Amino acid sequence: MPIPAPRTHRVTLPKDLVSELACHAASLPDWELAHGLLSSKTAAHYRHALTGLSCIRDFVATCDRLLNDPDGEGFAVLEFADLLDATPTEEVGLRAVTALLSLIATPLRAFDRWPLWKPLGTNLDIDPMRATGTGYNPMHLDIVNSTWPPDYSALLCVRPDPRGQGQSLVSQVRRAIDRLGYAEADLLSHPKYEDGSFYDLTGVGEEWNPFPIIDGLPPMEGFVRFTAKMLAGVDPDDPYTKAARSLERELVIGHRRFRLDRGDMLIVNQHLSCHGRDPLGNGQADVPEDERRLLLQIFLRREEALA
Repeated sequence: MPIPAPRTHRVTLPKDLVSELACHAASLPDWELAHGLLSSKTAAHYRHALTGLSCIRDFVATCDRLLNDPDGEGFAVLEFADLLDATPTEEVGLRAVTALLSLIATPLRAFDRWPLWKPLGTNLDIDPMRATGTGYNPMHLDIVNSTWPPDYSALLCVRPDPRGQGQSLVSQVRRAIDRLGYAEADLLSHPKYEDGSFYDLTGVGEEWNPFPIIDGLPPMEGFVRFTAKMLAGVDPDDPYTKAARSLERELVIGHRRFRLDRGDMLIVNQHLSCHGRDPLGNGQADVPEDERRLLLQIFLRREEALA
């Protein structure tokens, strides 16, 4: 059975902060990007507008503690529903959320073909193992086949699954590695793993195929480059496949499961944890397209927290 997610992973915005930020949100400038990252000009505007708001330092400190403690879980769920309700339009609300995130790390548009916030809808016609399908989305690190994956992956729930399923999964990869035997961990450190193609990406380094799952760097610098999707169609008797399957089992054993409701944002520190999703509920074809589950994905690059 999965480990229940502790309530302490949730961050609720204080009412005063919601009220003050909602008043400022309409005057926040739209974001500009430079090499895929939120521009320093836009970040400075956001920082200037938000620095004096009530409880903003506590918000940033709480997020830092939940996300960046090497001995912690490496994830947080930020509750933005009240903020989205308090802003006049969805666009203004998303701008306010972007401004808050810019105090934690620098927003990154990794995929050149998508906007800063990439929509992840429910596509009924694709492979169910993919994130936008209806089936189980196994544990993975985003942009796993790059030399510099995003430090954080964030998912904002616009609409939960109306069938009540599709719970989010998170697992602490460093603990999973520690539970493996020496021989298995050694195999995972060899560059023997591949995953998909690499194109139209910015701010994530170069393509790395094949790559090691364990890169040997300190936890907050390196990554455990795991995705269960890379194990499809490979030789099950290959020692490297067996080692990766052992890691997958440990990730499943140690994973936490919880529901994202409207306005909930899951942020995962990719140096410490990976994430996935349970299958969506049956009968998705009977749900109107504009009522199906919808998430918005954004990536983040680390920077110093609000001083």
